[in-house]
Amino acid sequence: MQQPHHPYPWAPAPRRRQPVFDPGPMKRGDVVVLGIYVVLFIFGAAGALTLLPGFVEAFKDAESAQFGVNLIMYVVVFTGAMIMGFEALRTSFATFTYYPWVKYLMIPGGWLGSLIISAIVLVSLGDPVKSENQLAIEGMTQSVPFLTMFVVTAIMGPFVEEYIFRHLLIGKLSRRLNVWLCVAISVVLFTALHFVGAGSFDVTSAVPYTMLGIVMSVAYVLTGKSLAYSYVFHVFNNAVALSLSYTVLPLIQQ
Repeated sequence: MQQPHHPYPWAPAPRRRQPVFDPGPMKRGDVVVLGIYVVLFIFGAAGALTLLPGFVEAFKDAESAQFGVNLIMYVVVFTGAMIMGFEALRTSFATFTYYPWVKYLMIPGGWLGSLIISAIVLVSLGDPVKSENQLAIEGMTQSVPFLTMFVVTAIMGPFVEEYIFRHLLIGKLSRRLNVWLCVAISVVLFTALHFVGAGSFDVTSAVPYTMLGIVMSVAYVLTGKSLAYSYVFHVFNNAVALSLSYTVLPLIQQ
């Protein structure tokens, strides 16, 4: 029996390429979830819950009541986002099969790098100011148990934001616009989100959000539009920040 002919048996195996994940076109369900997100988070419709008789009184303080509103908003949008984005999340974990250790190390490395660059920019601008969003979170940490806060801030919140700002605004929108233009749009809107309802805007308080938005958006594109990768990155960032808020921040404030 004739053996198969291999002209170059010593040649190395072909190099595997970075998988690229097709987010697909914008679906009706995506538009519905995006609309609900805009109504609840941008227009603040969920704030009407505080007007219901007995709602605020059901909580021990104002911070807990605000967390209750946030919890309801995130549960609603997280459910819709998970229904529409679960398949993209599941399949895009395959990005970790390509240079896995580089991908794993990029998460803490990217986080630390964004932190250092943000610090340098803030020092150059002078007198950093905390955003209303950050102050609200710090206030909630004094009233809400860590695990409860963790579920909302480090699990549900990151997925909602990655689904909206990376999966939809970069992944799906880039079918019509240049991907880097979509990255710019995503970063601007991601930064602006954290100042909705604040009544004021300070450049120094926007720097950390802008830097984080840039890092996560670039990571999303470079990992083949992997929703899973940007989500894991976002979870890591929020988990570290939240853990420090519960452990280190109280010591500093004493």
